[in-house]
Formats: sequence, structure tokens, C-alpha cells
Amino acid sequence: MRTVGEGVDAGWAGRRVIASVGFTGGYAEQAATTTDHLVPVPDGLGLREAAALAHDGVTAAALMQATAPGPGERVLILGASGGMGTLLVQMTHAAGAHVVAVARGDRKTALVKELGADDVIDGAEAEWVEQARAALEAAGGPADVVLDGVGGAIGAAAFALTADGGRFSAHGAPTGGFAPIDPQEAARRGITLRGIGDVQLTDAEYVRLAGHALGEAAAGRLRPVIGHVYPLEQAAEAHTAIEERSLLGKVLLSARGE
Repeated sequence: MRTVGEGVDAGWAGRRVIASVGFTGGYAEQAATTTDHLVPVPDGLGLREAAALAHDGVTAAALMQATAPGPGERVLILGASGGMGTLLVQMTHAAGAHVVAVARGDRKTALVKELGADDVIDGAEAEWVEQARAALEAAGGPADVVLDGVGGAIGAAAFALTADGGRFSAHGAPTGGFAPIDPQEAARRGITLRGIGDVQLTDAEYVRLAGHALGEAAAGRLRPVIGHVYPLEQAAEAHTAIEERSLLGKVLLSARGE
């Protein structure tokens, strides 16, 4: 039975939606939230694709808003083959920027190239920093924007590739920590630093950006990449796959036993 609470518009019953329910850190088959947190899923967009955008699509849109890459600018993206990285590649390409993307291995670099990266660097190569620098210089100079979805020493190495006066977003930490960037060095070079705290959104901002991401996907302008769907009872296996970086794009859990 599909029902809504007392005083709620009955038109919400049975609608396909995503929502931010106000907490993180667990999984559930059902969740309760208020209607002002709900974002309708457009017709023609699958629920799995919507789920893949519920977090990464919103955060990617917020990062684009915060760093504002524009036409002709050079953008370096670390972790470009992940759930959010694949979206950032598409978004920065659509913004008219020259995209230099870093991913690891043939499968991941091929995917990133397919999604619109102008240059793709294999992060498994010992000389990846030099290769990225050469690609950026060939495009006109250092990176105007660095979108660091990896963190740690890799993110720190990418800081040296940022143009004076550029923007550096240290929002990723799958390596165990965010990139250790010296704020005084950034200030000396006129580099604007962003972090994960800059994309912590209000409920209204979440609804707006989620609606935008879903709309772009429904229109065919944004493609969420889903690497694998695990049943809910295999959540531990899903986490292992994420930690091993063995899959492309986003990993999902399904509570439907599919």
C-alpha cells in the first residue's frame, strides 16, 4: 500500500522520488522524510540512474558551482573514473573547458575518454604528474581548476599543477585523507582552496541541485555510470569493491532482491 502522512498531498503517493533524509552512515529498505525534501524523478529516467545521482550528481553540481570552470579553461580531474569523477568529466566538458583526466588502467582511461576528456592520464604510471603537466602545457598552461577526488599524496602532487590564481578543490579522500595543501602557499600563489565543507548543502540547495542533475540525465546530457548493483545483504562486498577500486563508476545497493 502506498500512503502519505496526515495533511500531505495525496498526489505524492506512488511517485518516483529521491530525497536527502537528513543523515548518513547506514542503509535501509524504507525511509521517512518530509515532502520539501523530495525530488521527483523525471519520466524516462531509471530509478537506478536516479540513485546514482542522488549524492554524486548533487555534489558534482555543487563543485561545478563552487569552482565555476568556463570555456577555454584547463581543468585537471583526479579520480575521473569514479561515480562522481565520471560526472565531473561530462560537466566540465559541457562547460567548454579543456579536460585533463586522471584514472588508473586501460578500462578506466578508455571510459573517461569516451565521456569527453580531452586528455587522459593513467594514474598508475610513475610519471603521471609529468604527463599531466605536459598535457596541460600543450593546452595552454597549468590547470585553472583542479578537482581532486583522490586526496593524499596524489592530490598534493596535483597542487603543483595548479595555475597561480586558480582554484583547487580537495573534496575526495578515498586514499585515507584529504590532500594536505598548505593554505599559506595557496594564498601566496593566489589559489582559491575549496574543500568538502564547501559543498555541505542546505535542504533547499539539495533539492535544487538534485533536480538539475536528474533533469540533465533525463535529457540525455548527463550519463551516470553504474559499475555494479549489489543486493543489500552484500553491502560488505560492495564496500570491498569500492576500497579495491575494481569497478567503474558508481556502486549501488538494491533492497529489492534483484
